[in-house]
Amino acid sequence: MSRPKSSVTILDVARLAGVSPASVSKVLNDRPGVSKKTRSAVLDAIEKLNYQTNHIARSLRMNRSFSVGVITDDIEGVFTTTLVRGIEDSVREWGINVFLCNSYGKVELERDNIEALLAKQVDGLILMNGFKVTGRGLPAAPTGHIPVVYLYQYSDSPTIPAVIPDDVQGARLAVEHLTSLGHRRIGVVGGPLNYEAVNKRLEGYRQVLDEQGIAFDPHLVLFGEWTQAEGYRLTRQLLELPEPPTAIFTMSDLTAIGVAHAIVEKGLRIPVDISLTGFDNRFFSRNQLPPLTTVELPLYEMGKKAGELLHASIAGEAPPPQRHVIPCRLVLRESTAPPRK
Repeated sequence: MSRPKSSVTILDVARLAGVSPASVSKVLNDRPGVSKKTRSAVLDAIEKLNYQTNHIARSLRMNRSFSVGVITDDIEGVFTTTLVRGIEDSVREWGINVFLCNSYGKVELERDNIEALLAKQVDGLILMNGFKVTGRGLPAAPTGHIPVVYLYQYSDSPTIPAVIPDDVQGARLAVEHLTSLGHRRIGVVGGPLNYEAVNKRLEGYRQVLDEQGIAFDPHLVLFGEWTQAEGYRLTRQLLELPEPPTAIFTMSDLTAIGVAHAIVEKGLRIPVDISLTGFDNRFFSRNQLPPLTTVELPLYEMGKKAGELLHASIAGEAPPPQRHVIPCRLVLRESTAPPRK
């Protein structure tokens, strides 16, 4: 049983961790010169002993609140939880707490959230896009001197780092897989073209076609909303072509459900008659019939990277503002196969 936190001292933490009190102090005060192994041992000892520093005194001494604000535009978004978990796991190592706010995608609410978080004297901000991946400029309100990081948010801001998935590479993974199986007529069911992610995924698709010597056919590439109904509608169009595709690269797992419905309704079988890939690796993709081959977004890794970048900026080690692109991975399941002879 852990001792009452009021009776635990820094010496107790040092003894349990097998390190010097000076090392414990460095970890508590977020100072350099501590190995990952030592930091981990100290944090484990702190947790086992239920040790707590005087947070108010520590904050005043270091002129820091040891908290950061995260503003999402979609708190119920399917990606939000995993992104936030990555952020929290990253900054918790340095004793930093996270305040989460929701703007519902409204400029005035983002402004209110920024002002409220600044009033709490947070040490930094992460502005996170829950699903609607489009470009943006500066935050909705001035943020003063505190660092800001964009997460799952494309931006050309010269001053704010942005962490995004490698949509070009992700699309390449899916299309390279299909061409390796022998597919030459690969249809595309994409999202709205005002999403930069859609344009990046189209770029990856076209790159692979060029490299494989496959002519680009605009009739095979259709765009619409991120819905099952739109996936169904667009796939009906593809299957009515004089020479329909033997495989379809879908830019969303959700849309892929509608794509599959249209294929089956046509009397075709997946993957015997037509192969199908998705994008996202949503929780339901493994439960489709057949289970969906898809591209997994690196959401957790993106959240961790955003937390690392923000902490580095808070510690005065700010990386150059740029896009930090995190690679995707291909999840092979049973919805893809070589084309019928």
